[in-house]
Parts: sequence; structure tokens; C-alpha cells
Amino acid sequence: MGDHTWPAIYPGIIVGLLYGLSLGGLWNPPLGALGGLAGGALTVMILPLLGLEQGLAPVAVMVILSVLGAFCFTRAASWLVRPRAK
Repeated sequence: MGDHTWPAIYPGIIVGLLYGLSLGGLWNPPLGALGGLAGGALTVMILPLLGLEQGLAPVAVMVILSVLGAFCFTRAASWLVRPRAK
């Protein structure tokens, strides 16, 4: 992808940030953005291997993987800071 790598990942970051904002709290938006970044980066690495670089399918896959990444990052963080029962 070369010069087009970061512009291709920006939608993933935005989707993750919006997911984090929808959850509220102080840490969910940055964690959602990191999860969206991970999902976007995964999309940019995998889709060229499958031959899907043009059209609407890559955008749909990026949105799905970005929401999944944001969900995983925020869920993992909430699980890590949850108080444990004694």
C-alpha cells in the first residue's frame, strides 16, 4: 500500500473512537480508538492477500473488524479493572 496505508486505517480509528464514545467513561474512547486501529491494521494486511482492494467490501470488512477490535479492547480493559471477589 505504501503511501496509502495510514489513510486506509483512519476510518478504523474513527469507528473505534465512536464506539468508545458510545460507551461513555474516560478510558473507553482511547481504548476504542486503539481497538479500531488494530482492526484497521489487520484489514489492511489481510485484504490484499485475498484480492479485495477495491469496492465496498473492504470498507465493510474494515468497519466490522474495527468495531470488533474496539469491543475487544474495551471489554478486556473492563475485565482487568473489575474488582475481584474474595
